[in-house]
Amino acid sequence: MSVDPPNDEETIFHAARAIPSPEARAAYLASACADRAPLRSRVVALLKVYESEPSSGGPVPPAGAELFNQMMPPVEELVGTVIGRYRLVERLGEGGFGVVYMAEQLTPVCRKVALKVIKPGLDTKQVIGRFAAERQALAMMEHENIAKVLDAGATEAGRPYFVMELVNGAPVTDYCDANRLPLRDRLELFIRVCRAV
Repeated sequence: MSVDPPNDEETIFHAARAIPSPEARAAYLASACADRAPLRSRVVALLKVYESEPSSGGPVPPAGAELFNQMMPPVEELVGTVIGRYRLVERLGEGGFGVVYMAEQLTPVCRKVALKVIKPGLDTKQVIGRFAAERQALAMMEHENIAKVLDAGATEAGRPYFVMELVNGAPVTDYCDANRLPLRDRLELFIRVCRAV
């Protein structure tokens, strides 16, 4: 029985950072990332960020999403900060490379929007390229179930951001459970999501 290599960036990162020997770590990355050079590059970049953080000298805490987020550079934007013509109102979520805020557009119209910005310290050429590709792909999409890109720019520090329609709602599983949708209705909703994707 063969075991597939891990496919999750975070899992590979945590396993690699626990390997003290540079040679053994390189061998692990070669095996875990196989022919997925972009994945390996992202993990190596994360390891560099992690290793550049000042060490507390204590034992390495257990792996997990909380540690993954703690080792990333802190997010500088705060609620109330103005980026371009947008004021950050509330932090909505965070991914590996970006943070999404609810923001208020100040001009030429006032409205609530979603603003996604690259985290400080992760504005490398490769990450900016991925971010720009995501922004462009979203901007080209026209579907009733996909939020539209409204604007794009860069912060005063030069980190790219883009602005999208703000869509309020619950996770689809919560919606299904709250409305006690039978299996058939859940599948029909799933098909609508798949068509959008």
